[in-house]
Amino acid sequence: MSTALSLVQSTQDAVASDILGGRLAPGSWLRLGALSATYGIGLSPMREAMANLVGRGLVIQEVQRGFRVAPVSLPDLLDLCNTRTMLECQALQAAMAAGGADWEARILAARHRLSRHPRTAERLIDEDWEALHRAFHFALLEACPSPRLVTLCHQLYDQFDRYRRLAVQAAGRHPTIEPIEAAMVDAVLAQDADVLMALTARHISDSTTQIRELGTPHLFAAPDEVGTEVASNGRRGRNKPE
Repeated sequence: MSTALSLVQSTQDAVASDILGGRLAPGSWLRLGALSATYGIGLSPMREAMANLVGRGLVIQEVQRGFRVAPVSLPDLLDLCNTRTMLECQALQAAMAAGGADWEARILAARHRLSRHPRTAERLIDEDWEALHRAFHFALLEACPSPRLVTLCHQLYDQFDRYRRLAVQAAGRHPTIEPIEAAMVDAVLAQDADVLMALTARHISDSTTQIRELGTPHLFAAPDEVGTEVASNGRRGRNKPE
């Protein structure tokens, strides 16, 4: 990877992290000049990073107005739930058909690493746990033979995860969801795709319910209002386009 591409990628990752962590509030404007100064990058690569984040669904671009963080809304969360369930179950079914012993071993290892780092009430956002949790879920999809489908699952996971993080921060507590990883591993080892897909669909649905409960009224005080913003301790706050 060239230095220029590496710089764009690292900046994209940094902005994405600030969006996922709620430091850049939903709906807030992303002024390129201010962002370039904040992240120490030129306007051209910053614009490219923003375009890439538009592709990931974390940023939206408005004609002749610029970029802003994707807003949050209850209809969008429910659409994410349905779409993520559909595509992730499809990818899991394909992975189950193509996966072998090495794939199963990597899932077992990812599950073991996650079990050794439990989430605690003292840390609302534990980035080490977040990385291990994500690694487990995508170890399940690793054998899917469609890179495009897996990429879409990654994008939907990011968008869904932003809602979870915002809701957790707004409510000051974690969701109360029954652990499902052990049952998912059992389904993989039993080669039972139907059970694995059912567990996944239930997990996403339960997570959606918890996000909705935790986020009300902070995120979903006005479900019919697109672009509801949450309080942010981030760099920009409620900024407006230049």
